[in-house]
Amino acid sequence: LLILGGLSFVLNQLIKCSLTSAGGKGDPIDYLLLVTLVALVLVGIIFSILFVFMDSSSCTSALFFYMMTTVLALGVFVPWLQYLIRRHPLLWLLEFLVQSHTRLYLLAFWLLLALIACVVVLHQNSKRSPDSKKLHVSTTIRKYFHFLAVATYIPGLLYDRQLLYVASVICLAVFVLLEYMRYFRIKPFGQTLRNLLTLFLDERDSGPLILTHIYLLLGMSLPVWLFPRVCATSLTGSSTLLPYAGVL
Repeated sequence: LLILGGLSFVLNQLIKCSLTSAGGKGDPIDYLLLVTLVALVLVGIIFSILFVFMDSSSCTSALFFYMMTTVLALGVFVPWLQYLIRRHPLLWLLEFLVQSHTRLYLLAFWLLLALIACVVVLHQNSKRSPDSKKLHVSTTIRKYFHFLAVATYIPGLLYDRQLLYVASVICLAVFVLLEYMRYFRIKPFGQTLRNLLTLFLDERDSGPLILTHIYLLLGMSLPVWLFPRVCATSLTGSSTLLPYAGVL
């Protein structure tokens, strides 16, 4: 019910935005998150239904997953976003990312942090012996990822909040798609993701889904997502800390 309610709300907002943008050129910042959320939810619903009748861990299912995701993305959601913003989203994204040297520096810094996070995951898994499948990392190790998240968001909040907005939405899409692949055991990455992430599970991930990293992303991004226009401007007074609410 919560998922259906959230989807209904997002669809309602997206329809309103579509109607109001019909007479002019829309700003991608106004629509990127909405289109991404609708796409992720619909993709999840579609594959949840299909994999009831198919073995999701087979090569055929993997090929179907990648082809269907690509078709939906390039054939439905990208044209939808293009209609809303009156230009091709991929061209806009490329121009947006290379608009200034600051953005290139931030992207390079974030890429470095992502590589560090991957190294930590691989290093911790390399220390696990075959007899320690149920071994979990300590809370201190998990805090490394919290530190990396804060180190990611602070420069973005200080120097380019619009870039942080776009990057966090893209990161959400990547996280959710990877979770789909892990949950459905989509080859060739599904089982590998299961093996790598098992070490980092805690009591909050006792169910079939691993959502801790997505919760962390949502918690830090919500202030920027909910008030993108406000956060993009110079704030004064008590509202100065609004963009930093997720980090604080």
